Amino acid sequence: MSGLTIRSETDIAKVTLGSVADTPGIAAELFGRLGAEGFNVELMVATGGGQGRADISFAIKKDELDGVLKVLERLKEELGAQSISQRIGMALVGVTGHDLAKRPGIAGRMFRSLSRYGINIDMISTGLSSVTCVIDERMVGEADTALKEEFSADE
Repeated sequence: MSGLTIRSETDIAKVTLGSVADTPGIAAELFGRLGAEGFNVELMVATGGGQGRADISFAIKKDELDGVLKVLERLKEELGAQSISQRIGMALVGVTGHDLAKRPGIAGRMFRSLSRYGINIDMISTGLSSVTCVIDERMVGEADTALKEEFSADE
């Protein structure tokens, strides 16, 4: 795949801290505290909801969910969050490559290939060397097939 690697990981939970104050230091406190408690966040996305509020969603290993929720309950008031939600049965699928940033269109191709298989993307995270999506865990096999079909021509 010309330097591209397709990866997937199951047993993921998505957690959302809803309607936190959209101010400096909120993400630092949240992820700093989770890290201090020994929890590793696999992927994170923050969305501004307007009116000075934002949602912060992140993916973790499912077996860490109970511990993470306990930390969030302690932080909820301190961070001014209005809600905590969770969703289990999620998975991560991604395309990685050292030169991904120099290859325009990889994300679009990835999203199109997943959509052809009827796979809805719940969250997206990108970086210089990867594009990762959170999807329903039941669709991992189809996602792997879709991505291999899409990127096998790059060899």
